Order: sequence, then structure tokens, then C-alpha cells
Amino acid sequence: MSYKNNEGYPDPTAGKTVRSAGRMPTHIYNAFCVLNNTAGLLGLEITGLRDKKTGREWPQRR
Repeated sequence: MSYKNNEGYPDPTAGKTVRSAGRMPTHIYNAFCVLNNTAGLLGLEITGLRDKKTGREWPQRR
């Protein structure tokens, strides 16, 4: 599905931005997977991550 602007024309740059806005960056996602797997071995659960530098938070997705 392609993103279209208000006039109905395709706008791939804006579409990529909108799709990636809610996603975790790859390097953070990789760290989350490692942490979540390690916590799972110990019977724990990671409920979310917060970037100290930017303050942005990513809750656990189910």
C-alpha cells in the first residue's frame, strides 16, 4: 500500500516516515530481543524500554 498526499498523488518519502515512526530502531530491537530472551530464561519479562539519551519509550508489543 502506498502513501498518498492530500491531493491523491503518491508520496513515498512521507509514507516511509509514517510507517517507521512507531517502529523501534534496529539496534534497539536487537538489544531488546537479547534482553527478552535472557530474562525469559530467568522467568522474567521485559515490559518496555526507554532510551536515556532521547527519552523515547517503546512498550512491549504482544
